Amino acid sequence: LSAPVQRRARDVLARQLGSLDGRNVRDGAALVVDNATGEVLAYVGSAGQHSSASAVDGVRALRQAGSTLKPFLYGLAFERRYLTPASLLEDSPVNLETTTGLYIPQNYDRRYLGPVSARTALAGSLNIPAVRTLILVGVENFRDRLGQLGYDDLNRDAEHYGYSLALGSAEVSLLQQAN
Repeated sequence: LSAPVQRRARDVLARQLGSLDGRNVRDGAALVVDNATGEVLAYVGSAGQHSSASAVDGVRALRQAGSTLKPFLYGLAFERRYLTPASLLEDSPVNLETTTGLYIPQNYDRRYLGPVSARTALAGSLNIPAVRTLILVGVENFRDRLGQLGYDDLNRDAEHYGYSLALGSAEVSLLQQAN
């Protein structure tokens, strides 16, 4: 660790949490990594004494990844030439049959844009086009790619994750994200 970077990360986290006072946010974590070497420069696992769970290491704890996995999904689709950044994807309601029932993904704002480019879908973090991209790529192929990238905790079968894997329903750690 770098002592000055560690202090700065701790201070930035404390300020950020302070700015969220009154919004029921009591904890956070920070990890600073040198992109060129992978060296960890700062590691703040929790907000310490101000945390409601100070013994939980937020850098290693598993949390839902959310939209942070979408770039890897589109990257795989581009690599396999299923899509290009200019390819059009339909952003409209979709109902997908699963073994547990109907899966009906929605965009965050519950609006639909119709045909959008993959570039626009990724930039706007649109959920429906991401699910449609996952259908092209395949859940198992995407899960396998994430494993190759270091998401070691994604070790259940593809059916367990299902279509929601495109939307980051899988749990990953901040350390895995930084890697």
